[in-house]
Amino acid sequence: MPIVEESSRELKVEIVRTCIVRSPVLSPDCWLKGSNIDLTVPSISPGHFFVYKRFADKTYGEVVSSMKKALSETLLLFYPVAGRFRVRKNGEAEIHCSNQGVPFAEGLADAAIADVDFSQPSLSVGGKLSPTRQPLQGEAADCLPVLAVQVTRMKCGGIVVSCSFDHRIVDGISSSNFFKAWSEAAQGLSISMIPCFKRSLLEPRRPLDINADIDSHYVAIPFAAVDDTKQLPAQIGRIYHLDAASLQRLQALANQTVPEAQQGKPKTKLEAVSAYIWRLVARAQALCPSEPTRIGIPIDGRAYLNLPHSYFGNAIAIPFTQTDANEILDKPLSAIAEIVHNVIRCSTNSEYFRSFVDWVESKRPAMMLAKVYAEARSAVVVSSGVRIPIYEIDLGCGKPAFSSAYFPWGGTAGYVMVQASPLGDGNWVVYMHMAEKDLDAIEGDPDFIFVRASQMNFW
Repeated sequence: MPIVEESSRELKVEIVRTCIVRSPVLSPDCWLKGSNIDLTVPSISPGHFFVYKRFADKTYGEVVSSMKKALSETLLLFYPVAGRFRVRKNGEAEIHCSNQGVPFAEGLADAAIADVDFSQPSLSVGGKLSPTRQPLQGEAADCLPVLAVQVTRMKCGGIVVSCSFDHRIVDGISSSNFFKAWSEAAQGLSISMIPCFKRSLLEPRRPLDINADIDSHYVAIPFAAVDDTKQLPAQIGRIYHLDAASLQRLQALANQTVPEAQQGKPKTKLEAVSAYIWRLVARAQALCPSEPTRIGIPIDGRAYLNLPHSYFGNAIAIPFTQTDANEILDKPLSAIAEIVHNVIRCSTNSEYFRSFVDWVESKRPAMMLAKVYAEARSAVVVSSGVRIPIYEIDLGCGKPAFSSAYFPWGGTAGYVMVQASPLGDGNWVVYMHMAEKDLDAIEGDPDFIFVRASQMNFW
């Protein structure tokens, strides 16, 4: 595929219309409490955007009207998504489910899709193509929508659909199931998966049985000691493309036999890419050989907690490991991949996740966070959404030409999300969110093999 020049034009978006989309049937007025795993997630807003090229057989008005109708039908089953988060007196958040609705904004951009630099989402998506979840006029100041949606009409006739969820109830699998249901409704199909909201599936054991690993991976902070004035690290997002051939070469390097690497199960593509990115970050930060550096790998626990795939809520743990920088800077990729492999191996089991649930119970009420997220150290978290079928999301205007995360996650560590590429065939899109100087240094590394997404001719 040919490489194209990057656009430097500043995008401007005007919000021309807003409304609230509700379920067609009033849901029971009830409260949905957070599970113990939900309670380890801060109030942050993972976003995802879908870029749709011009559609010839429908007008813009018809598409948006159909999209709203399908969203309304989806909320009938996913009723907590139409609710509002409120914080209880003990500091824990719950969702008031009373069909308050999803804020839905329509924007008008002054540029065509091809003129937008999607490789720099902090400039092109954040605050422009992406909605902001905030208390709505006429509602209590401490109420936050679970989901906000924005559809932006581009000069070329295409649209960008961007969604911002509250992470305290939604992980990647949950949002994927919601998008799939919305897509089915938009195509006039029956929704194929009924969401499960049963928090009783994540009840702690009695007596509690806590593995020491959990205490080393998570921190509990009394709500009274939480510093809301603490300034978040300055980070930006960039989106890259990784071609399948380069990915295969990384995996081959990760599986080379060296004395330090115990040859067992072959290293996966995720393990290879995580090791590669970890080394790039350590180099970019110019760490001293004895300086510690960390990597975290989010793990979906549904299989280990006996949860159905349809479970709607967080089932994610973020185990991490720490080692001296010289173990990352001076060793071959296979040795680094072995370290990453061991992080995953030690946490992909029922005991780890059940112990995680028990640990939370022992610390409530408190703000509980993954240490790799909360503690100021050299660190990167690499998450995988490669198996999420984002290019099957047809909201009534065909399948997306491009899609990616936009997630200013507020942690001290850098954050990376790998997803499928619109090219398919084993190509990946890589979203990276970290300090701008680190990203600049990474791009300048002689071993850097990613290409900015804006240089790919997806349009």
